[in-house]
Amino acid sequence: MSKILVISDIHGNCEALRAILQKEADFEEVVFLGDAVSPGPQPNETIELLAELPGIHICGNHDLEMFDATLTDQWPSSWRAFNDWVREQLTEKDWMYLRSLKPAGEFTIGNRQITLHHGYVPGNVRHLVPDSEDGAFQMLGAAPDSDFVLFGHSHIQFRKTVAGLDYLNVGSVGQNRCGKLLACYGVIQDGVFEHRQVSYDPAPWIHALDQVEALNDFPDLRKWFRDSLLTGFGTGRREPWIRYAAEGYF
Repeated sequence: MSKILVISDIHGNCEALRAILQKEADFEEVVFLGDAVSPGPQPNETIELLAELPGIHICGNHDLEMFDATLTDQWPSSWRAFNDWVREQLTEKDWMYLRSLKPAGEFTIGNRQITLHHGYVPGNVRHLVPDSEDGAFQMLGAAPDSDFVLFGHSHIQFRKTVAGLDYLNVGSVGQNRCGKLLACYGVIQDGVFEHRQVSYDPAPWIHALDQVEALNDFPDLRKWFRDSLLTGFGTGRREPWIRYAAEGYF
């Protein structure tokens, strides 16, 4: 049976990505839906793994920010310092990989026509979540003949059917937001999509975070990142993620 791995939102968490690749070692190709390294403490290791994965890799909003620092002008100074540190770590080979990321669109994957999108549309709602309005999903611009839509960005696994078309959020590899220390992803086998998760050891990620010199002046942000990873609330313990965690979402 053909097996296609679908991943998104790694955010510089090489340990989480490695755990998925070890669990699903018999995959044939990979669909990557964007947000490779920022903001995270393992940019080089993450791209080293990603660049070797055959398949279709598309661009996320944080990938675009790597090329245009003005997109983060409104961020707090601590976050900008972290993002600048990530840029400084990237080798020419890393930049070549980021430049190779494709825009959203419809692709032939296996025997299916699938719309791939990171999940962020300027002017739309910030995060597409299970109870977002139908029209917000249609802003992803699915091709008329697509069998389904794969997207990420909001870091929560769910399926939403709008006007007969399935929108499948694969969740986040590296930054869970629903209170679980898990790497989330999807698998397409013989044209059928399935959500999956795997646990991983966070210790190497935490060690890498401790070595980020740019955060020496911002110990509160370093602690926030550490706590966010370990608790599984990747943007903090707040709504709507507390509610989604209570409802059993990954």
